[in-house]
Amino acid sequence: MTMTMLESKENMKRSKVLVVDDLPTNVKLITAVLKRDYEIIPAYGGEEALEKVDSENPDIVLLDIMMPGIDGYEVCKRIKQGDTTRFTPVVMITALSDIEDRIKAIEVDADDFLTKPINTQELITRTRSLLKAKHFHDQLVESKAIIEAQNDFRSILTNLLPFLFRSIDSNRKTEVIRQMSEQVEVFLWAKHIKKQPENMLEMAQSFCILINKLGANFSIAEIDDKGFMLSNTKCPWGDTNINPMFCMLGKAILTRVGLRLYSDISVDIEKTIAGGDKYCFFKVICIGDNL
Repeated sequence: MTMTMLESKENMKRSKVLVVDDLPTNVKLITAVLKRDYEIIPAYGGEEALEKVDSENPDIVLLDIMMPGIDGYEVCKRIKQGDTTRFTPVVMITALSDIEDRIKAIEVDADDFLTKPINTQELITRTRSLLKAKHFHDQLVESKAIIEAQNDFRSILTNLLPFLFRSIDSNRKTEVIRQMSEQVEVFLWAKHIKKQPENMLEMAQSFCILINKLGANFSIAEIDDKGFMLSNTKCPWGDTNINPMFCMLGKAILTRVGLRLYSDISVDIEKTIAGGDKYCFFKVICIGDNL
């Protein structure tokens, strides 16, 4: 394994800032101030801005008001009316300073207001502050999704598995695990994976996303072009008296997920909390050259 988890984090995307102004000079000015810390997406009119909001999913929009065609007020109004964009912070930027203009910006649900000429430090501070609020909101949404998935899945386990394991012989338990893992994998895949991974890092991240929806906290321990190792310190099946059959179910789920991502894959459990270790350690080897 050649890539560390630290290197993986360095590959994470920076926050996206959509800068909208019909004058390229103004876009360049803002870009020069923010490009060191953020990924800048330029747009030179209201229509292009709305297209970029849909295609780029920016984390914040810095929006000029006075533009030909669709003005900044209308752009902000449409962003705030969108189901997937209404929590995207919008900062209105204009040469106008009348109180009526500020009131109109508030009426279309703008999050903040900057007046030209822009003060560099004020731009940096307000952008950073709004992005922190946006990221906190995103974390709350993600936590809610995780809790819902955990509750759904644990409800299934609580009601079905104990009964099935008591009522069937040992030869049938493997078949039960196979069927359970298939249903869980289909549910997780449909709800939480939006696109096919394009490289090994994205594949490893997809594994973590899915298995963590069950209540674990898997992270990438090591990775290279042949596979990766995942470590976990929180068992999704409970805190005490964990049935080792649940570990086999976890392995089955990961294997089925892997086969969706890669045609030939091997998942090995090297350590488990249920087995008395302090953490779980899964090794995933991808055979062939699918990615």
